[in-house]
Amino acid sequence: MKKKLWLMTMISCVGLCLFGCGASSEQLVKKNMSEQTEVYYLGESQNFYCTLSSGEREKNYLMNGQSGEKTDFALLSIIPNENIFSNIIKANLMIDGQLSEVELEINGLNHNYMVDLEKKLTGEEEVEIVYNGNALRLENVSKDFKINSDEAIEIACEQFKDKIESFKSYRNLNAECYLEILDKKANNFESIFWCFTILNTENQSYSIVISTEDGSILAKSTAI
Repeated sequence: MKKKLWLMTMISCVGLCLFGCGASSEQLVKKNMSEQTEVYYLGESQNFYCTLSSGEREKNYLMNGQSGEKTDFALLSIIPNENIFSNIIKANLMIDGQLSEVELEINGLNHNYMVDLEKKLTGEEEVEIVYNGNALRLENVSKDFKINSDEAIEIACEQFKDKIESFKSYRNLNAECYLEILDKKANNFESIFWCFTILNTENQSYSIVISTEDGSILAKSTAI
């Protein structure tokens, strides 16, 4: 009887150990996503270029290698085709028939005008924006991606497998991760790509650019 109890105890301990270290690299990465874009709208006219990206991001957006509490986001961006001598522009945004006036503030890094609507879009919405008297309907281009956001993360995890393993500590990941869209207008590209970045607590970052069409790797960085 004692032998049986000892064997059961050993099996339980082994089970606990396996459970404790059972989190895969991909699970840890998904747990530590400080930004994951999932839905991407786009529109372009002779007057302005507009995008609307949505998903989930870190509530206190700090690039410090640690991923904190998450919140929904919908980031609206406008690039006017004329020079604007103001830090703020206004536009009328209609989502599924609901009209609202929004103020977009210039981003000092890329000079786009941006505002976070602080909501998560499904990709099924009808979106129209009116800026400077010009109306533009936005199309959900992400619905045509052959590689969705989760698949892009899986590809990135495989490519950075060794790096991710080196950032692991017991059941934690000493790093935070970002999955964003590299769009053609803002980055002078002809197509739209996924960009995955992992940043550790020692401020080392690694990025990879992934095709939305077939998942091929278009660029991969070393430590930055």
